[in-house]
Amino acid sequence: MPIRRFLPVAALLPLHAAFAAGFDLRTTVASDELFRGIPQNNSLTVGLRGDYRFDNRVYVGVRALNNRSQGGAQSDFYVGYSRALNLFGLIQATADGGLSASIYGDDDSRLQNPDYVEGYASLGVGPLRVSGSYAPDYFGTGAAGYRMAGQLKLPLPFPGLSATAVIGWNAGDGVRRLVASRQQEGRGAQYADYSLVINQELPLAFSAFGQVSGTTVDIDGSRAPTFLIGLRWRYGV
Repeated sequence: MPIRRFLPVAALLPLHAAFAAGFDLRTTVASDELFRGIPQNNSLTVGLRGDYRFDNRVYVGVRALNNRSQGGAQSDFYVGYSRALNLFGLIQATADGGLSASIYGDDDSRLQNPDYVEGYASLGVGPLRVSGSYAPDYFGTGAAGYRMAGQLKLPLPFPGLSATAVIGWNAGDGVRRLVASRQQEGRGAQYADYSLVINQELPLAFSAFGQVSGTTVDIDGSRAPTFLIGLRWRYGV
């Protein structure tokens, strides 16, 4: 597939950097996987993610998980760049941007070839972050899709407890075609999604989380919010 030929190139982009900085590994077990408000498994999800950050602020990463809605398995590859900014000499911020490629299994997929590449960027100031992404061939639908989102992350009055709220707007013909593949009548639509995650840090680098997420359109015959719980372990060097 053309997107698979993209991956070796993406992996080689940061190799000119000094081999330093940090490695981060995360394993997650959850009752489901939610992508922009849309359930992916309706069953147990197991994921593994690894990131490496170089001294020049370039990073590369990969994530693998099961995905029943798109061929049974999913692999994400990404390369990006992040740095701290001082806006107007007064406000500390963090900017981030890059490219990601998502590869899905070929069997039992709702779409003929859902593999796609997406560009993304974000700007964070304190607990707030705004982000955007654009894919010229969203989920292999043959049409573009884009997303704008805002995130607020705040500590809660209990040690190690935090809450993260996200609201996003998903638009473009590619989004409509993806939604149509999850609707019996196949009409499709642009939509907003929302999410609230409560995370509790635990000993030995574990954390437990609960999430509620939903969309403003019918997905698989319902627009009721989806709840999930999960456990994550993180290893960083």
